[in-house]
Amino acid sequence: MKLVHAAVLSALALVACEKEEPAPLPASKTDAEACYRDRDYRCAALNYYGYLKLYPTETDTRAIYAITLTKSGQHRIAVPQYVQVLKEGAGTYDLFANYAISLDALGKADESITWNRKTLELVPNLVDVRGTLAQQLVKQGRHDEAIKLLQDFDAYLKKNGQSAYFTGQIMTIRDAKAAVAKAAPKP
Repeated sequence: MKLVHAAVLSALALVACEKEEPAPLPASKTDAEACYRDRDYRCAALNYYGYLKLYPTETDTRAIYAITLTKSGQHRIAVPQYVQVLKEGAGTYDLFANYAISLDALGKADESITWNRKTLELVPNLVDVRGTLAQQLVKQGRHDEAIKLLQDFDAYLKKNGQSAYFTGQIMTIRDAKAAVAKAAPKP
């Protein structure tokens, strides 16, 4: 009789535990991809997270998960995911660019600059990454380096019969450089 009571109590305990546990996480890669296409990055991240609990060795899926975390502003969670997939040999321009975004958001400007440079090594014509990198350099007081980064690309465009892209940004960086020089104490 005691054995029966123990079994009944165990069953009741399991039922009680089931009611207290949160609902299971979504685990559909298909749903994650649909959310990503709809630019609902929090939804995508939740689905990728649940999916990766079931299939933790899928590097490509983890890479997309990291990017969705960046796109949804969850940078502290994203960075360890990037570190893991990079250790596993992943290496695409969008992975590098989004890693740089998360690093910058966490105040790791030097690391972010490194990854933005790596992104441009892979795809030199990414104007958004190039413009962001120039802004990062300006924030560090490296105005001349930022101007050269943009001028070199504009020269490449002109050489290939296209219009310069960064004329306005170069102008504002020059103005910022002049303002810094003007505000500097005179010896």
